[in-house]
Amino acid sequence: MAPPESTRAALDKKLAELPQQPGCYLMRDKKGDIFYIGKAQNLRSRVRSYFNGSDSRAFVAWLDDLLYDLDIVVVQNAKEALLLERTLVREHKPRFNVLLKDDKNFIHLRLRTKLPKDGAKKRHRYPRLEVVRNPKDDGARYFGPYHSASSVRQSLRWVNRYFQLRTCSDSVLENRKRPCLQYQIGRCPAPCVVEVASYPDHVAEAALFLSGKGDALIQKLEQRMWTASEGQDFETAARLRDQAEAVRTSFAKQVVTEVARRKNQDIVAACREGALLEIARVTVRGGRMLNTETYSFDRQEFPTDELVGSFLSQLYAEMLDEDLPDEVLLNLEPGEDFDELAKVLTERRGRKVWIKQPARGGLKRLVGIAEQNAQLKLTERLKKSDTRQRAMQNLMRRLRLQKLPRVIECFDVSLFQGTDAVASKVCFVDGAPDKARYRRYKIRSVDGTDDFLMMYEVLGRRLKKVGPDDPLPDLLLVDGGKGQLKMAETVCAELGIDTGPGGLALCSIAKSRVLDETNSAARDDANLEEREVERSFERLFIPGAKDPLLLKPHTHERYLVEQVRDEAHRFAIEFHRKRRKRRTLKSALDGIPGVGPKKRKALLTSFGSVANIKTAHLKHVAETPGIGEKLARVILAHLTADDKSEAGPAGRDG
Repeated sequence: MAPPESTRAALDKKLAELPQQPGCYLMRDKKGDIFYIGKAQNLRSRVRSYFNGSDSRAFVAWLDDLLYDLDIVVVQNAKEALLLERTLVREHKPRFNVLLKDDKNFIHLRLRTKLPKDGAKKRHRYPRLEVVRNPKDDGARYFGPYHSASSVRQSLRWVNRYFQLRTCSDSVLENRKRPCLQYQIGRCPAPCVVEVASYPDHVAEAALFLSGKGDALIQKLEQRMWTASEGQDFETAARLRDQAEAVRTSFAKQVVTEVARRKNQDIVAACREGALLEIARVTVRGGRMLNTETYSFDRQEFPTDELVGSFLSQLYAEMLDEDLPDEVLLNLEPGEDFDELAKVLTERRGRKVWIKQPARGGLKRLVGIAEQNAQLKLTERLKKSDTRQRAMQNLMRRLRLQKLPRVIECFDVSLFQGTDAVASKVCFVDGAPDKARYRRYKIRSVDGTDDFLMMYEVLGRRLKKVGPDDPLPDLLLVDGGKGQLKMAETVCAELGIDTGPGGLALCSIAKSRVLDETNSAARDDANLEEREVERSFERLFIPGAKDPLLLKPHTHERYLVEQVRDEAHRFAIEFHRKRRKRRTLKSALDGIPGVGPKKRKALLTSFGSVANIKTAHLKHVAETPGIGEKLARVILAHLTADDKSEAGPAGRDG
C-alpha cells in the first residue's frame, strides 16, 4: 500500500531539498523502522536516481510503496560517508542491507608467537591455536578471517597433523600427569609432561603455513631436516622430510594462473537472480589460491554495486591491516564509492590497494573462477527455492487450504520428568526458516506432565498478541495428535479467531507408528529389534476430519512438514537443556559460602566445568582470580563432600 498523500507530499519535498554533499541516507517504512542505509558522494543525485522516470530497475516501483520517510546524515567527504555507513549498518541491521553472518565478527585463529622463557607457565611456553571472533592488540598473531567453521576445522586439522601444536585446554595442560592419545599417535610432543625444546620451531612453522608462505616454510623444514640428519637423528629427519613434502603438495595444488605476480589478491564476484544475491570471494596470497568462500543473501532489492561495496566495507573492517590484499578484482564496474574504499584500504595497508575490474588476460580468468563459484551456488539456491514452492503447493492441496501456506508456525513442548518445562515456536516463510520470528516460552501455569494444558497455555500466549506487528500465520502446526489439535481449536474459539475456510488453518502432526501384520498400530514394541518392522506414514490431523491425512515418503510436502516439526523439536530441546544445565550448575556452586556470581563465573571460565574444578589441584583453584587458598579449600571440600571414594589429587595440598 502506497503512503498517504500527505506523507507522499512531505517525502517529495524532502527529496527535492536534498543537499549536494556526501553523506548517508536512512530509508524508513511506515512503522519508522530503518530498512535500508546507503552512502553517496552526492546525496541529491544518488537518492533521486531511485525515483526518476528513466530508471527501469525492478526495485524502484517496489520502493515507492515501501518508503515513508527519509533521514540523511551529512559528512565532510566520501571517506567519512563510507565509514559512517558501516557503523550505521552494524548498529541498526536494516533488513535490506547486506549483513554479514549473524552480524558477528568473522572467525580468526589466534597463536602466541612470542614465547616467554622457561620460567613462565606452561600455557605461555606451549601456546595452542585458539578460535576467536574479536582480534585484540595483545602481541599474538591472528590468522583469518574465516567465513565458515569448516574452513577453521580444516586449518586446525592440518596444523594438528603436521606441526604438532597441543590441542588440550590450559587446565588440562597444567594438570595432566601422563601423555594423551594425541602423543601416542604422533600428533603432539606432550608438553604437558615433558620439556619440548623444539616447540618454538613448531609454532613458527605453523605461523608460516597459516600465512600462506609455503616457500619459506619448506625451506625452514628442509634446513631442520638436514640438521637432524647430520646429527644422526634419522627418525626426526624422516618426519621433517614427509612434512615438507606434504606442505609442498598442499601448496602446489593451489597455484593459480598469475603465479609470477606473487601478489595478495581478493577476487570477488557477485551473481544475482531477482532478490537473491550470491557473492564469491577467492583468496590469493603470494600467487597461491588459499580459499574460496561464498556468501548468500536474500531480499536484496537494491543495486548490485551498492550491495557489493557495502559487503567489502564490512568484510575488510574485520581484517587486520597486514591481512588486507594488494588488489581486489571484481566482476562488475567499480563506481565512485569503490574509490573511497580503496583509499581507506591504502591508508590502512601502508601501500597502494587497487580495486578494479580486469578486462582481459589472466586476471580476467581469475575473476571467472569466482564468478563460476557464485553462479553454481546461486543455481543451487534457485533449485531449492523451486522445491520449496512445489512443497507448499502440494501441502495446500492435501490440506484443502484456500491460499498458499507461505507462513507456517509450529509449536512443540519439551520437558523431562516433569521439570523445566518449555515450549518453542518456529516460523518458516516460503519454505525456509525465519529465525527472527522464533520464540521460546517457559511454562508458567502447569505443574507435572500435562502436554495438553502446556500447549493450551503457549498457544494462548501467542495468539493473544496477534496484531499488525505480529499477524497470524497461514498455517498453525502443533506437534502431537488429536489432543494438541483440540487445544488449538479451543484457544482460537475463546479468542474469536476464525478457523474456517479462508481463516487460520490448523493442523497437528503425529509421528509415524510401527505396524503389525494386519497393518494396525502395534501395541507391543518390546521386540522390534528382533524383526523387520513396517511404519505408518506421517499423519496430519485437521479439524473436522475423523481420520488423519497420510503423507507418503519422499514427497516434497512431507519433507517440508517434517523439517518444520523437527526444527521446532530441536529448538525446544535446546532451550530445555540450557535451562536444566543452568539449574544443575547453579545447585553445584551456589551453596558454597563466599562464592557469588562473579567468582562462580571466574571458576567456570578457568576450568570449564564443575567436574574439572572438582578434580583440580588446590593451588590451581587458589590461582583463580578472587579465590585464594582459604576459599579454594572451602570450594573443594564442598564439591567433594559427597564422594564415597578416597580423596584424589583434588583433595591434596601441593
